[in-house]
Amino acid sequence: MTTRQMETYFNPARARRAVTPCLLALLTAACGSAYEPRKDEIECALPDGSSFILRSTYLGLKPVHRHPTNIWIGGARSVSRSGFATYYQPVKGGNELPAAGGHSWGLILSKQNDLDYISRLCALHGMVNGVPYKLAYRYMPRTADTFQDINLQDELFRAVILGQAVDQSQFKNIEDSGLRFDRKTIPWSIDTIIWRPDLLAAETPLVAKTAPDPAPIVGAYRIESHDGGQTWGNPHLTFEPEVFELGKPAAEQCFVARLVRIDIEGTVRNFEASFPDCPVAFALPERRQ
Repeated sequence: MTTRQMETYFNPARARRAVTPCLLALLTAACGSAYEPRKDEIECALPDGSSFILRSTYLGLKPVHRHPTNIWIGGARSVSRSGFATYYQPVKGGNELPAAGGHSWGLILSKQNDLDYISRLCALHGMVNGVPYKLAYRYMPRTADTFQDINLQDELFRAVILGQAVDQSQFKNIEDSGLRFDRKTIPWSIDTIIWRPDLLAAETPLVAKTAPDPAPIVGAYRIESHDGGQTWGNPHLTFEPEVFELGKPAAEQCFVARLVRIDIEGTVRNFEASFPDCPVAFALPERRQ
């Protein structure tokens, strides 16, 4: 992922059309009779029945014939639209939790009928060892009730997960093995966060260099943290990933979120989520030394 893409996906202030509170108040006062609060949502289900919800809020235009003032404002279908912020909905109707981050509303609206794209967007979220994570940079440990941030400024994390060209020579063994990171024709790879009480690990999938996307995973590049993701070390190539199942594309892994609903501009589409048996989503075996 490039720095610009990182800012787009990780920084909601850059991922939405900013409207100052003063301007929003003026719009609401002047056009309140013509507009009403609305929201667009994409829901991504997890193996335990919880889900991540991507949501954009805006003021939507009411029927034109009821509001002649629409002529004055130009008849825009929506105003004050936010980026798609991310929320976590626990299983069994628990309180919704903000997972922060944001996605460009313009990009998602333009891609809403590209189900492969939206499904891969969902697959950026997942659950391993009972811990939900978002975009491999936020996670909620079992003992927590809020999402915790990983340090995006750590150079090793930026190089491995964000694709930042800090010291790419360290990846020579990947090149020599005939492999590549799984982000050749897509802007982001489906990385995973693996939480244990004494260790946090991030694995990014590796595929054969010449394989077309979506390519089956043949290995992973792994980094580890002993301080909750603030500093990272022990970078290494492994052909025995801890959670990725070899031979399957990243978006088909059992622990990644599945698309179950698209509700945009009043049109609702529901999809059936199929999860194979997935022990690693709920509990991990004792770590190999």
